[in-house]
Amino acid sequence: MVFCSNCGSQLSEDAYFCSKCGFRTQKGKEAGVSMPMEDLRRTFRKVGKEMEKAFQTAAEEMQEAFKTARKNIRESTGLGTIVCSNCGEKNSFDSSYCYSCGKKLD
Repeated sequence: MVFCSNCGSQLSEDAYFCSKCGFRTQKGKEAGVSMPMEDLRRTFRKVGKEMEKAFQTAAEEMQEAFKTARKNIRESTGLGTIVCSNCGEKNSFDSSYCYSCGKKLD
C-alpha cells in the first residue's frame, strides 16, 4: 500500500499525484513528472522577464519620440533657433554660446 506523504491518503501504486491534495508522489518524482504549480511559476517568471524587457524598450522608444516631438515643435514654431542679442546671428535652440561672436546666449 502507498500513502501520500503530505496528507496520508491511500494511493494506487502507479499514482504520480495524490488525488486528495495534489501532492506529487515519490513515483512522480522518480518519473520526473513536474508539478503544475512549478510549471506555472516558471512560466510567470519567464513572462515577467519578457514584460520587463518590453516595458524597457517602450520607455526608451517613448523618450526618443518625445525628444523628436520637442525638436519638431521648436522648429515649427520658430523656437528652433536663438537669435544672438550681440550680433543677430541665428543659433540652434540647444546652443549656449553664439557660434559667430562667442557671446553667451540668453
